[in-house]
Amino acid sequence: MPTITIDGSKYQVDGTQNLLTACLSLGLNVPYFCWHPAMGSVGACRQCAVIEYKDREDQRGRLIMSCMTPIKDGGIYSVNTEAAEDFRGAVIEDLMTNHPHDCPVCEEGGECHLQDMTEMSGHTMRRYQGTKRTHRNQYLGPFINHEMNRCITCYRCIRFYHDYAGGEDLQALGRNHQVFFGRDSEGMLENGFSGNLVEVCPTGVFTDKTFSQHFVRKWDLQTAASVCEHCAVGCNTAPGARESGNNQDPMLRRVVNLYHHDINGYFLCDRGRFGYEYVNSKSRITRVLSAREDTVISSTAENDERLHKEISPKDAVFSLAEKLASAHRGEHRLIGIGSPRASLENNFALLKFVGQENFFSGLNRRDMQLLQLVDRIQSNANIHSPTIPEVENSDVVLILGEDIYNTAPRVSLAVRQAARNRQKEQAESLRIPLWQDASVRQLEGEPSPIIFIGTELNQISDITCKAIYTLPEQAAHIGQAIANNILGVKSKDKSLSNENQQEADRISAILTAARNPLIISGTSSKDIHLIHSAAQIACALAEKNGTPSSLYLCCEESNSLGITQLFEPESGSLEQLISELKNDKTKIEKTLVILENDLSLRLASEALNSLFASVDNVILMDTLLNETAKHADLIFPVSATAESQGTFVNNTGLAQRFYAVYEGTGFIQESWRWLADAAGFCMEHSDSIDTITNWNHCPDVTECLADSFATLKVIKDLGPDENFRIEGLKVARQTARYSGRTAIHAEAHVSEEPPLQDPDAPMSFSMEGVHNPNRSQLQANIWSPGWNSNQSIFKFQQEVGGERRGGASGKYIQRQVQPLSEWSIPSTSGNDKDKGEHSLKTLPIYRMFGSEELSNRAMAISTVINKPFFTLNRGDAESANLGHGDIVALDTSSGVFRGKVVISDTQPSGSLGVPYGLPGLETLVPVLPGGANLLPVEENSSAGHEDQS
Repeated sequence: MPTITIDGSKYQVDGTQNLLTACLSLGLNVPYFCWHPAMGSVGACRQCAVIEYKDREDQRGRLIMSCMTPIKDGGIYSVNTEAAEDFRGAVIEDLMTNHPHDCPVCEEGGECHLQDMTEMSGHTMRRYQGTKRTHRNQYLGPFINHEMNRCITCYRCIRFYHDYAGGEDLQALGRNHQVFFGRDSEGMLENGFSGNLVEVCPTGVFTDKTFSQHFVRKWDLQTAASVCEHCAVGCNTAPGARESGNNQDPMLRRVVNLYHHDINGYFLCDRGRFGYEYVNSKSRITRVLSAREDTVISSTAENDERLHKEISPKDAVFSLAEKLASAHRGEHRLIGIGSPRASLENNFALLKFVGQENFFSGLNRRDMQLLQLVDRIQSNANIHSPTIPEVENSDVVLILGEDIYNTAPRVSLAVRQAARNRQKEQAESLRIPLWQDASVRQLEGEPSPIIFIGTELNQISDITCKAIYTLPEQAAHIGQAIANNILGVKSKDKSLSNENQQEADRISAILTAARNPLIISGTSSKDIHLIHSAAQIACALAEKNGTPSSLYLCCEESNSLGITQLFEPESGSLEQLISELKNDKTKIEKTLVILENDLSLRLASEALNSLFASVDNVILMDTLLNETAKHADLIFPVSATAESQGTFVNNTGLAQRFYAVYEGTGFIQESWRWLADAAGFCMEHSDSIDTITNWNHCPDVTECLADSFATLKVIKDLGPDENFRIEGLKVARQTARYSGRTAIHAEAHVSEEPPLQDPDAPMSFSMEGVHNPNRSQLQANIWSPGWNSNQSIFKFQQEVGGERRGGASGKYIQRQVQPLSEWSIPSTSGNDKDKGEHSLKTLPIYRMFGSEELSNRAMAISTVINKPFFTLNRGDAESANLGHGDIVALDTSSGVFRGKVVISDTQPSGSLGVPYGLPGLETLVPVLPGGANLLPVEENSSAGHEDQS
């Protein structure tokens, strides 16, 4: 910790950082453009100039660029001296020569880093009167606007997109004052992290096109801390909403990154950033709906599908209350089906409402077994679930059967950084500071080993030193051989070819030699043996090294691990429910209450029809109309993540609280509130009914849940309850500059209406309250005087790139330590039985856009989702006389599906890659992996789904 002097004050700072980072960590205002805390220094903009003095006798000093200056003990510097300020002002003046000065119409206005730095440098008057150079803007897809005339040539966009995220289609073109940052031809940016350009760019060159559709200024957005619901990584987000005026409903307008040191850091994937639009979808349920009983002329609904009409919420709640009372008397059976995309609180409320014996997870048996295995593995003392920074620091990464770019995008971005660790080690040996990014990247040498064994790998194949493309069951055998090699056990697996056995030998040697190896696997392959083999490798490394090994296991949905905590092993599956109903000889009426779950994605059509036929009533609580809604007798509109408060448990077992940004429109409310309303109207009384009736606030549900499940006890401490205050004040969701609120409802009321009250959190739906993120983790509006852009986050970190002051949000659930049982992978996987007499084995493959249920309904994302397609091995395609782009029909147990052929050199022979969850192929999800036959089709056929009949 060297001591330096800045403008007469002495400070102890981190000697491994550069001077700019040290100054910012101390809270000093030093302007900069090209430097970024996650990407280091290149010294391109010259904006961070300060004066360095030789000694205390030196009165003149010399200009240095603080981002390129290493810390030296006893150094004397000045940020505020006139010479430094004049130089920085001259740099700004030069950079602004060709800028259009279009702040009033620029969407970056009010959160623009260029504005902040211009003001900070004191350059407020323009002298240049000549002609400005102009550029032609490009179409970059539905997510990003392009306005090159605002560019100040800081090179941040290229450094992030190309160097950090691995994108290849955005380049710096031209030279001198004609540098153009764009593509060689117009088109959608291909990298799945392109949305970060909006926050990385310090000006308005790249802006959020989805936000442009309903734009308001940053200071007019109402925000709250939230958690992304589009995968199970658990990235923190700051959604922003605003009422529209003219009697329009409030709407969600954008999502930006909310810094969390252990998870997302400074970056989000595009699915997390742009998937929010499903909240504003026309398919949104905003009113209580009931199945029509009258005859409807020319109905297009199938015989077992319902058409609905709006009814009063009171009637619907009374109807549910009567069923609860009848169930309490033993005259009725209420059955609850939960969801891995619903909060812990909503799932627990339904559990209490129907009773543990009548509550089911909403997952099929296979998915439930996979998640319970993940839970058991992570409970093992030899297993460590790493944070994202720990993933980045791994020196060897083995990915077993998981296409992480599409299933856990933020993890793939971390793995890309891990590939540079050998390069960083070389830099350290040459005494090149790691923050000198350009110098480090120029070093030659092999990247750190990234090894993949599985079916398909997207976007990170360029950093893999070895990729073995094979079936999941074969990948599991290779994994087991690797584990045996690490332990020195001779493998007796006859199902492995000599080539794969040799590869297993080489991989085990690489892992054994590593200081910080990492294994990544997950549930996407739907193969339980694959996950277990990943655990065997990690345990073998732990036994050899004497310390827990890092194993990152990916789950599919935002609360997959959370709902698993509510069930005992081997229980809670939908198949168990179907079996119970089939064997139930009682004549009492049965009602199915489905919580935020589309069961057509969980069960094959035959099993699903059997389930619906076994009950008398179906009640659905959900956000969007879906296939399950067609079978519902009663539909309750429920809140989306941005409209509610609750808890998710991410891939690593970290429980995190999300908060309502705004109140939903119409009769939207949380599922647990509908259940509490029904319990309140119930004429019967019991401990569970009375408990639900007494829930008035979300923390009430959370506390009851924490007291009911030992593993979830920690969630009681995740956040303060609704009575928490800071010096008597709530935390403000709106900024201190929030404008126009007195005019929003002026056509109806001359006087300003009082703001809505939040019954669940110590936060106000107004600008009144605390505005300092240092005072509370609840504050999602990151702003500091002079720092209006997202760059202001450093003001609220313990040090640049470190934890937020006040600590990280979230707590790890406390699972009981469990040993990993012995596991022998059968020579023939059970999945082969599904293939039967079919000619091809269908394997799930994933896409960032198209494989997640909610984001598929976002407007911009829906425009870039692929049409139905199937990936076929080149040899298999030639044998079937098929070419790239040909239309084929896939005959499966769930019907006949049409799609285009995509020829692949890596798809395992004898298999067919089927996009998981892709619109048009959704009902294939429950039968993947399985078997299928390719059928000839007419030339004029189009892609899509055709009923089996």
